[in-house]
Amino acid sequence: MQDDRGRRADDLLALARRESAAGKLKVYLGMAAGVGKTVRMLDDAHAMRQQGIDVVVGYVEPHGRAETEAHIGDLEVIPRARLAYKDVLLEEMDLDACLARHPDVLVVDELPHTNAPGSRHEKRWQDVEEILGAGISVMAAMNVQHLEGVQDVVRSATGIDIRERVPDRIIREATNVVLVDLPVPELQERLKQGKIYPPEQARRALENFFRAELLVKLRELALLQTADYSGRLATPESEVSLAPRIAVALPFDPEIARTLILRGSRLAGRMNTRWLALYVRRKRDHAENMTAEEHRRLTENVQLAMSLGASVVIRESEDVVGTILEFVQQEKVTLLLAGRPSRGGLLGRLSPGIVQRLQEAKGFDLMLIDAEPGSA
Repeated sequence: MQDDRGRRADDLLALARRESAAGKLKVYLGMAAGVGKTVRMLDDAHAMRQQGIDVVVGYVEPHGRAETEAHIGDLEVIPRARLAYKDVLLEEMDLDACLARHPDVLVVDELPHTNAPGSRHEKRWQDVEEILGAGISVMAAMNVQHLEGVQDVVRSATGIDIRERVPDRIIREATNVVLVDLPVPELQERLKQGKIYPPEQARRALENFFRAELLVKLRELALLQTADYSGRLATPESEVSLAPRIAVALPFDPEIARTLILRGSRLAGRMNTRWLALYVRRKRDHAENMTAEEHRRLTENVQLAMSLGASVVIRESEDVVGTILEFVQQEKVTLLLAGRPSRGGLLGRLSPGIVQRLQEAKGFDLMLIDAEPGSA
């Protein structure tokens, strides 16, 4: 039986196999700068080279981030082209050099980038189309807000008009779409530590594009776009080609459970997939230990979930995490929704470290929802 690393190597090998004259495109999609798209892409490039695949870096922009620089390592890098514009030398990916080198796979960062005046194409995604047409496979990275088809949502949420855009067909026609995900608080912490932008720029970003409520929307948008265009759910740790299947891990707090039920229903509807709602009940959560009001609201939530199309499952166990993971495996769940711990409640009140243990598990995507009462 293959482990995750073996399956991942097989997937990478499959990318390089040419069944037609055109190369294959693999896109690493994220919700914002700093989630780790480029690092993940470079790690995969190193893994491919170890499998004997000729992989070369066409363009990577480290943005001064030491972590990104380190992950380039000893990969072959094609020198950049320099174009003069208004007495300034601008550096761009050298398209002709990439075509002449003709590797099996080319790594190309910042897919939505606008090229310098005088370049053969206006946009980098157009460079990539020419490279693919020449029979070279490409690994490329971008953020979800640059997709043409989500501009109305992004404009409504941010008030910002994104100028650098990529046509939806680029993602739709990709062979693989990999969601590179990071919890919102962790991304904001990386920003505060100076791992994404310099201090003053980071402070402004936290007040604007990196606000928690906006990042949550962008994260959900990235997940939905990945599922919509690839026809499968691409997860951070694996790229299992399965139809997306959603489950919601419900706490016994009735108000928060209701919020999660409504969110799970909406997400399942937009992804056109079935969904499940799971209660893991311990002895202290039995009816005899509840007030009449708590029991009534629990029953109402079960009825609500069923009316919204969920299959509701109640499991008896003192091992909440183990039971959730067993359920996920048995039901082939690809996306698990759970409430983010807050005020000592939600999943956090059931067992310290429960969310961390779920995050460490492999084989499915975990989406943590800020599920305060009334936030659905």
